[in-house]
Amino acid sequence: MNWYKIHSKLSLIALVPVLAWTLSGVMHPLMSNFKPNVKQRLAVNKEVKKWGENTLSIDSVMTLHQWESIQSFRLVGLDSTLYYQIKHSQSNYYVHTKTGQILDNGDEKYAIYLAGLYSEEENTKVSAVEKQESFSNEYVKIARILPVFKVKYLRMDGLRVFVDVNTDQMTYATNHLRSLFQQFFLWGHSWTFLNFNQTFRLLILSLFVLVSFSAGLSGIFVYTKFRKTYKQQHSSKVDKQRKWHRTLGIALSFTLLLFTLSAFVHMLPKYNALDKTSFSTSNSFGKNDLRYPFSDLPKGWVNIQPVKIKEQTYYQVFYKKGKGISKRYFDVTRGVELRGADSIYAVQLAMNYGGLSEVKQTKRIHKFENEYGFINKLLPVQKVQFAGHGHPRWYIDTTTSYVGAIIEDQSALSGFVFAYFHKYHMFDFMGKGFRDTLISVFALGNFLVSLLGFMMYIKNVKKKSKNRKKQQLVT
Repeated sequence: MNWYKIHSKLSLIALVPVLAWTLSGVMHPLMSNFKPNVKQRLAVNKEVKKWGENTLSIDSVMTLHQWESIQSFRLVGLDSTLYYQIKHSQSNYYVHTKTGQILDNGDEKYAIYLAGLYSEEENTKVSAVEKQESFSNEYVKIARILPVFKVKYLRMDGLRVFVDVNTDQMTYATNHLRSLFQQFFLWGHSWTFLNFNQTFRLLILSLFVLVSFSAGLSGIFVYTKFRKTYKQQHSSKVDKQRKWHRTLGIALSFTLLLFTLSAFVHMLPKYNALDKTSFSTSNSFGKNDLRYPFSDLPKGWVNIQPVKIKEQTYYQVFYKKGKGISKRYFDVTRGVELRGADSIYAVQLAMNYGGLSEVKQTKRIHKFENEYGFINKLLPVQKVQFAGHGHPRWYIDTTTSYVGAIIEDQSALSGFVFAYFHKYHMFDFMGKGFRDTLISVFALGNFLVSLLGFMMYIKNVKKKSKNRKKQQLVT
């Protein structure tokens, strides 16, 4: 068996994918330098609300507009004016808390207001506001939340800010340069040009990842088998391309194996990955459900919204607690607080979403760590762990009823392998700059190894062609 030829053929098949992956891998850490200069987190709409006698109650607003029922409500401040943000017939209505008037184009105006807080840009610079209802090469899946509003600004860098009007969050921000790099990365690294069929894309990616892994493994075997021969060769007789290909190849071979192996493991759970944006509640609240006066609640609240726990309506009331926010739940008929309601509500949501029943434990998660990392975006959340195959863990944001993450043992292992052997989070203690530099060096090194190997192949083809011509001339 000619291992050299096997290595050569496998490497040739894997050449273009490896060049694309390594080049985009080099560029990926650089993208953080192209992020727009905007505020990442703000305490929006977190001030204590003043509730006076002239303020309309929620049931009186419903009577005024002849709404028999609504899906939800909360309070938002827009340019120092307090509004009810009411979800009715799957649309948001912004109702003045004193006059009862509905704000025209409320979602768009509130999106512009929020985007201005995060970007610190004037409203006069807004060029367009669009509703974003799907992920794209511009608004990528790591943003997690849909739908959102995209606010474009008239700036040289083409700033776009994406905000969720239902949570006051900025979910993503980009500009021309970052968007260009992002699209190149998605094309070169994730092969989004094959997104017309997700299963096909993952199968093709997996195939080339396995070929690349085999090429790296065969390269190690070839070097190990012929190491003594290589050492006996005089350095002057070995061309520089071959010498550097061997040296860099063996030095970086394990990084290639780790990159490809972790990529393959990372792709496996995606064959049956759940779309977390598809989970939502569909509650309905009538006027009689919402008659309990806000003024009778314990003072100092910053916001209120209704929820249903076991078919009973409660006010989910938010209070300031140090630098954060705490939640309390009050029965709307008597104003009695339900203790431990946040975990009860999280369990109910997780059961409704997942169809699971046997709960092992619940835990409040207030920071990103372990399997629930920064990529999941939402905090704080309730972790609801179920019994059964894979020990499924549902991370529920009870404020929005959004699902932060759905993790089973297989996906947890995949996430660990990908984080430590593909993104090198094992070096986080050295700082992000060091980790990014290390990844870029490894990716660039493998890019050069592949390029040098291809140059050697071209050189050999030319040499063989030249020898054939000489033989033909002799004969």
